[in-house]
Amino acid sequence: MELKEQFSQTIKLKDGRLLGYGEFGDPKGEPIFHFHGFPGSRLEGLFADEVCKRAGVRFIGIDRPGMGLSTFKKNRTILDWPDDVVELANALGFDKFSVEGVSGGGPYAAACAYKIPAQLKACGIIGGLGPATLSKEGMQKSGRILFSIARTMPWLLQFFLWASIGRKSKSLETTKEMIKKSSKNLPEPDKKLIEDPIVVMYFAKGTQEAFRQGSKGPAHDAKLYAKDWGFKLQDISPNVKVYLWHGELDIDVPISMGRAMAEAIPNCEATYFPNDAHISTAINHFDEIIKKFKTN
Repeated sequence: MELKEQFSQTIKLKDGRLLGYGEFGDPKGEPIFHFHGFPGSRLEGLFADEVCKRAGVRFIGIDRPGMGLSTFKKNRTILDWPDDVVELANALGFDKFSVEGVSGGGPYAAACAYKIPAQLKACGIIGGLGPATLSKEGMQKSGRILFSIARTMPWLLQFFLWASIGRKSKSLETTKEMIKKSSKNLPEPDKKLIEDPIVVMYFAKGTQEAFRQGSKGPAHDAKLYAKDWGFKLQDISPNVKVYLWHGELDIDVPISMGRAMAEAIPNCEATYFPNDAHISTAINHFDEIIKKFKTN
């Protein structure tokens, strides 16, 4: 699968780092910045390309530091992220824009709603991870283990992620096989999607990019999830409309966490899908998700 040039771009930030991003959808459309899951990359935008073309949305996926094409940043925090987003928005000529984060990108979308509310048209959180203090009831064992390592043995994360995912992502075929094997314990809606070779291809491409520079970037991301985020969900500006979508069958980020986030965020409109899980919520409902942003 050949990647188009617009899917792999960079800008140089004020501090000298490179920020990687990819543009999908309609190049003249309304801008929405996409914050990828964990581990992930800007190439998650591949899932959105056709839908966003039809909807008239300029969908821009961004690599977090140390992943994909973005330079690693030592000691970064979740609240550093909105500054990178603003630099990219300025470079692309956007005064106002929307942001959206899926899974591990959720905390970064929330950080933007907290830190740069005046520049946001809307904020979306799709199956988004919540603060570590929220309920983890219903979370599968692998997620609990990752949280536990991040909290008690953060020094082990880089090795753990490389051994479990990174080393297998060197080849596209081994990455696809890894994804298929990992789907065996998933809820039926997610398992069904992983049977689609196009879905597996997109996930494999995104995973390979996540570990393009090794496991240092993803490991730092995992550490941040387990720490205090530097702000409270309750302190997000009520002037920002936050949309939250969550599958009730989700075992990666359990519905208990999604409901707690929706209750905590001041101006939040939550939609729950009783027959969807983690992956299927974003993929099966992306048309209606994008339409929500168009109403702002």
